[in-house]
Amino acid sequence: MSQDSGRVHVISLRDAWKASRLRRTDAAVRLVKEYAMRHGKASTVKISPKVNEILWANSRQNPPRKIRVVLEKEDENTVVVRLEGEAPAEEKE
Repeated sequence: MSQDSGRVHVISLRDAWKASRLRRTDAAVRLVKEYAMRHGKASTVKISPKVNEILWANSRQNPPRKIRVVLEKEDENTVVVRLEGEAPAEEKE
């Protein structure tokens, strides 16, 4: 992974609440990926397990309204989305 720590972003998930109740968290995950693609200037997005847990913590019907994340460039075409205080994952060798 790259050595720079990335920038902190607050992603509004308000538009996910426009989806039907059973698709809200799916829409929130999609919003996070679209935001990371746009602001991270990458074609591939990886969401950390902690971010995924936060999004799914209150079931499909009640995702959070916003989430604070860090966007880190892994390579030229990949962005990793982590929680603000989360340590980077160890590389597998």
